[in-house]
Amino acid sequence: MIPAGARDHKIEPEYLGPLADRPLAETAGSGGPADLFPGASAFLSARHQRRRQVQWKAAGPLLDRLLRPEEHVLYVAHATEVPPVLHAMAMGYMALAYHQVVLVFTETRLIEVLLDERGKSAGTRLRSYPWASVRDLKLGFGKLSLVPAEGRKQNWRVPVRGDKKLLNLLLPRLKPRLMQEGEASARKVPLWHCPQCGAMVPERPRSCDACRTTFRSSRLAAMLSLAFPGAGLLYAGHPFLAAADFFGEVVLYAVFLMMLLQAGPGGVAVAVGFGAFLFLLTKFESVHLSQILVARSKPETEARRSGFSRLALIGGLVSVLLVGGVLPLAGTARPVVDRDLDIGGQGSPWRGSRKTGEWEIFADDASARSQWWHSSGHRVTLFAYPQGMLEDARQFRTEFRRGLGQQGMRVVKDDADVPAPFRGFRFVGVVTNKSGAPVTVVHYFIADEENRDLHHALAAAVEEEGDQAEQVVRDFLSHARWIATTPPERTASGPDAAR
Repeated sequence: MIPAGARDHKIEPEYLGPLADRPLAETAGSGGPADLFPGASAFLSARHQRRRQVQWKAAGPLLDRLLRPEEHVLYVAHATEVPPVLHAMAMGYMALAYHQVVLVFTETRLIEVLLDERGKSAGTRLRSYPWASVRDLKLGFGKLSLVPAEGRKQNWRVPVRGDKKLLNLLLPRLKPRLMQEGEASARKVPLWHCPQCGAMVPERPRSCDACRTTFRSSRLAAMLSLAFPGAGLLYAGHPFLAAADFFGEVVLYAVFLMMLLQAGPGGVAVAVGFGAFLFLLTKFESVHLSQILVARSKPETEARRSGFSRLALIGGLVSVLLVGGVLPLAGTARPVVDRDLDIGGQGSPWRGSRKTGEWEIFADDASARSQWWHSSGHRVTLFAYPQGMLEDARQFRTEFRRGLGQQGMRVVKDDADVPAPFRGFRFVGVVTNKSGAPVTVVHYFIADEENRDLHHALAAAVEEEGDQAEQVVRDFLSHARWIATTPPERTASGPDAAR
C-alpha cells in the first residue's frame, strides 16, 4: 500500500462503509504492496496506479498544509476542470492540459490541487468544497458535477475509466453528507487556500494575511502583456507560452510592416486599420491569457515584482517606439518615383505635356507621368512603377507577360532590346480592338536600377503602322534623359474642363 504524502494519510475508499457486497480487497483479482489501496487493481491498471502515485506525491506538500490529522482520504482521482468558455477560447487546444487537477475526496470535503500542463507536478492553486456547502454531486457521461449552495457550478472531466467506476460507488456514500447543517450555514464555494500555509484567502489574493505571502499581480501581468510581447505570460510563470506569444506577435508585426511598405497611396489607411485590428486582437488575447494563468495564487518575492515592473516600463517604451515609428518609416521606405524621363531641344519633333487635362487617354491612370506627340502623329505615353523592397524587374516582367496573355494579345517580340544607354525589356504584340481591327501595341520598359523604378513607354497604332510606331518609341528613348521627379498636374480632361 502506498504511504500517503500528506501526514501519512492513507487512501481509504471504504472508510464510510463497504462500496459493494464484498470488500474491495476481495474483489481484486490481483494486487500488491504498491497498490494505491487494497483492491485498487480492480479499478486501475498498474500504469494508471503508477501515474496516480506520482500525482499524489506531487500534491502531498500542498495537502500537508490543509488536511487535518483526523481527516480521512477516501479517494484520489485525476481530472480536468471544464474551463469557462472564455478560458477555452483563449487557450484553444491547450486548455485541457492547463486545467489538469488532482481531486482528493475526504469525508468532509473535496480538495482540488492544480497540476502543471504535464500532469506530473503540482501547481499553486489549492481549493476546497466542504460537503456542508454542496447541494448536489453527481457523475454522468464522464463528467463530475458539483452544485454548490452558493456559487458557480463546477465541472470536471474524469478521463480514466477506473476512476469513474469507483466514484460511482463512492458518491452514494457522500451524498448524505451534503448540506447536513442546512442552507443557513452554507458558504460560497470554492474556498481558496494559500499554497504556503493552507489558510483561506480571497479568490484573487494580493497576499495571505496568515503568513504574509505575496502573490503575483493580475494588474502587473496585464501591464506587461500590453508593454511587450510575451512578458505577461513570462511573469505568470510560463516561458514556453511567452516565447510562442513573442514569436507570434513579431510575425504579425512584420506582416503589418510589409503590408504598409507595399501599400499604394490609397491602401495606407487599409493597412493601418488592419494593423490596428491585429494589435488589439493580439493584445487582448495576451492580456486575457496572462490573467487566467496569474489568477492561480502564485507566490512571488518583492525583488521579482520590482524586476518585472522595470521590464514593463522598458518594454512599454520600446513598444511605443516600434509602433509609433511605423508610419514615419513607411513614409520613407514606401516606394515612390524618384526620376522622370524628358526630351527636348531645338528642332525636336516631340511635344510633351504633363497636364492630364490635355491628354485624350490615360488621364485617370495614377501611374501615368507624361504624354508625348511626335510630328508623325504618333503618341507615346510614359508611366512609372516604383518597386517595393520585395519586388524586382524580373517578377514585374513575368507578371506583365501573363497579363498580356490574359488580354488576348499575340506577342511577337519579347526581349531586352532597348536603346542604349538604357537597360530593360520590351513587348510588342498584336491585339484586336473593339471594332475587330488588329492593332500593334508597343511596350518598352526602362529600369532605373539606381532608384528601383520601372519606366514604361507605350504606343499603339493600326497593324500596318506598327513598325513605324515602334521606331517612334525607340527614337524617343534614344534622345530621352533623366530629370528630377516631376509629377503630372492632375486637372480635368478635355470635355470636363470645358464644362
